[in-house]
Amino acid sequence: MAPSGRTNCTILLIDDELAGLQLRKRVLESVGYRALSATNGDEGMELFRFHDVDVVVTDHLLGRATAAGIAASMKRLKPYVPIVSFSGTTNAHEALGYADHIVGKGQGPEALITALDEILSHVAPKTERPVIGQETPADLPSQALLAAIIEDSSDAILSKTLDGTVTSWNHAAEMMYGYSRQEMIGELIAKLLPPDRPDEVVHILGRLKRGERILHFETVRVAKDGRKIDVALTISPIRDGEGQLLGASTIARDISELKRAEEALRKAEKLALAGRMATTVAHEINNPLESIGNLLYLLRNTVELNADAQTLVDSASEELKRVSEITKLTLGMQRGAPDRREPVKVTQLIDNVLTLYQRKTKTLGVEVVRKYRYEGAIVGSPGELRQVFSNLIVNAMDALATTGDKLGISVRKVRRWDTGALGVRIAVIDNGPGISPEHRSQLFQAFYTTKGELGTGIGLWVSRTVIQKHSGTLKIHSSIRPGRSGTCFSVFLPLEVIPENSR
Repeated sequence: MAPSGRTNCTILLIDDELAGLQLRKRVLESVGYRALSATNGDEGMELFRFHDVDVVVTDHLLGRATAAGIAASMKRLKPYVPIVSFSGTTNAHEALGYADHIVGKGQGPEALITALDEILSHVAPKTERPVIGQETPADLPSQALLAAIIEDSSDAILSKTLDGTVTSWNHAAEMMYGYSRQEMIGELIAKLLPPDRPDEVVHILGRLKRGERILHFETVRVAKDGRKIDVALTISPIRDGEGQLLGASTIARDISELKRAEEALRKAEKLALAGRMATTVAHEINNPLESIGNLLYLLRNTVELNADAQTLVDSASEELKRVSEITKLTLGMQRGAPDRREPVKVTQLIDNVLTLYQRKTKTLGVEVVRKYRYEGAIVGSPGELRQVFSNLIVNAMDALATTGDKLGISVRKVRRWDTGALGVRIAVIDNGPGISPEHRSQLFQAFYTTKGELGTGIGLWVSRTVIQKHSGTLKIHSSIRPGRSGTCFSVFLPLEVIPENSR
């Protein structure tokens, strides 16, 4: 027997076949039902969450996992709402895994109407249904507007019951954590906790039950793919019209990038301090170096030495010159005038950088192969370019510390293939382990590093910025194939005429 008031009953129809969906909606409305329609699971879930639905009629072949997932989420949210599987290819065994009733499309509209009438004759009246924290208030337009704002937010917004069960999950939460609505609604929020914070949700819920609001609580959550995400949480109690506590809402903001930036800045400050100390040490060393040089001069020219002693004095003089050159280069690294453009002989600049790392190459057993086919100058900032090539050579050394034994430096005059501009191509090549594709695409991002605690993540980012400032390009080619692994950083710098006011 049909229910006494079909006009008070709302049927939610979900089907990805639009034409049939629209006709089914018209049929149900023609006999007095109020019908809502959705063409996909997400849309259907939103309508279900924010409307007082009496029965759900869903196509069995939305994609079997999707239909089952939607039904499971709906049951967790509003277990008293019956779900009807409606399909032309319904398999009773599969459909009854998630649906309360089965109606075949081939049975015609009368069968669906009869089934709905029968189902609704056994459904509890709205006044007797349990209060659910996500039920729609009387002011549906305001609720719909609020739902749209939440859905479009760039922050992850979710709600949960007092036992931690998730009841809503917006699009930004899907993007941040990697879990879909169907995967999270009805699950415990503790699913996102890292192993080292097992009691954190219990502590938060305890504070909420005492009526507290939690502002900008910084913690860590785990995404579906296992990534740890630094987040800042604002958690507020949800109350009903009588002030009773129903659950909590959470706004989560991903602060991982900010945390990485803070850590990189701390490391950069340490490097800057080390640089200032190195400059001070290099400056203070110059005075005793001069004294040693004078002593060796006097020893060579005022004292009669046998052949062996003369050889030893000459060797000491050569080593002293090398130390003097290193201190001069160290001071030059700190004192360079980065904004002044002048002629720069690239090969000489690179040789100076290699001198600083000569001992490291010997320690690692690395052979340095120079292929200089262009000995001329370009126009640029010596300090900035020295910083770029120092960074590239250090990166190559770090790679060769793992495996490999050759560092190649190539300098040649070329034309850019895309613009035809004449310039100099400098390649820094190592036969180390190479860089995997997933890291390669992110190497030039600020604060991204593959060196863990040993890296700041700003070297290559700064290097590319400097090269672009010089109207050039910095590119990477790398291979991780066994026996043919290695990395090549390729720098193109255009040949320019020195501006008159820079000479």
